[in-house]
Amino acid sequence: MIVYMYKVKGVNYMLLKFKFSNYRCYADEIVFDMNASSIKEHRDSLIDNNGVSFLPVAAIYGANASGKSSFFMAFQRMRSVIVDRFLAQERNVDSKPKVFNNPFMFDQDLAEAPTSYEVSLSIGAYQYRYGFSCTREAIIEEHLYKRKLSKNSTIERLIFAREGKKLRCEKNNQKLQAEIDYCHSMATDKILLLTDIGLRHKEDELYSVFFWFLTSDVYLNCCQETITTVRICERFVGDMLGKNQDPELMSQYISFIREIDPSICDIRPFSETDSEGNEIFIAKTIHSYNGKEFPVRLNLESDGTNKILFISLLLIICLSQGETILMDELDSKIHPLILRRIVQMFTDKKTNPKGAQLIFSAHNIINLDSSDLRRDEIWFVEKKNHKSTMCSLSNLDIDDLNIRTDFNYGKNYISGRFGSVPFKQQ
Repeated sequence: MIVYMYKVKGVNYMLLKFKFSNYRCYADEIVFDMNASSIKEHRDSLIDNNGVSFLPVAAIYGANASGKSSFFMAFQRMRSVIVDRFLAQERNVDSKPKVFNNPFMFDQDLAEAPTSYEVSLSIGAYQYRYGFSCTREAIIEEHLYKRKLSKNSTIERLIFAREGKKLRCEKNNQKLQAEIDYCHSMATDKILLLTDIGLRHKEDELYSVFFWFLTSDVYLNCCQETITTVRICERFVGDMLGKNQDPELMSQYISFIREIDPSICDIRPFSETDSEGNEIFIAKTIHSYNGKEFPVRLNLESDGTNKILFISLLLIICLSQGETILMDELDSKIHPLILRRIVQMFTDKKTNPKGAQLIFSAHNIINLDSSDLRRDEIWFVEKKNHKSTMCSLSNLDIDDLNIRTDFNYGKNYISGRFGSVPFKQQ
């Protein structure tokens, strides 16, 4: 697992919007928006950039098989198409042929139509809108636009648009245009222009867009804990502790683990030798009993403890770097109060001073409360006739239902008044 512990100082990277269409159960276009609406709830938790407000958290709810995981898979697929060649090069392995999309299968026209992905993100004082369309095996269109990030600025400038072998650009400086032209000269319908730009890292502005995809990550099936995951966890935590990448961050991590599991008094790296004779570090929890310390291998800890040890380190790294992280089924094997504590870490400016963002799905409704989340931070996924849709609570249009700030979100969700449940309660 590669963790990137570097960013440009003073530059905020944030997800503003994610749009996609014709992916798995999502036949029609989905617009997932992290721009804060005009509602007045929890305004002190919002991330401000150039006078524009963004959300630090989004919680996604819905019935089983409604399409929650497919939403995360759509983002993962987009990111994978962009960064996999870069990751393969860093790991010194061959890059496998990429299947670019997985279209809606129940309509023949859509099954043969392209899938589209687009992300709007802020980097410093600018907003970038990047996206592409693809069939299963080919990129057919790619574009990148830029505008000043402010409440009043709506004018976008085209940096590049690529359709087939045709390239369009507008008023780029000489260095930027030269890099675009060079990468386009090697372009094929199997590789994104942004990927080639990221591999070369010759032009900082374009690389910063690629870098956001590289450092923003998605974790699927957080409920699936196996011995393989335990081994990854003990190596991942062990490496971070043993190699002293960031002592202050590791101290925050251990303090958080002690807070939620007082039986663990410490976590330490232990040096071992792998099958090839290389030194590796294995993390072990330290338990104190009758004045003596006992190191415990992680395979002897509970599944819930292993999950907390793994994801809490990822979350604390995310908070320290001001990154965006997406986690499917975050609540599985986690006590509801720990889930609430995790959300509070992202909505509290003291623990999230760099504007990190957490997007997660859950079934536990502890956070479906006006004291925890804004209405625009709560999203519902619903599937009808094999097609999934998404909508935020702030945008729900329900007859005879006035959604106020003191409204009991969880009770009304369970009763089926928001939809997105397996069946309505009688």
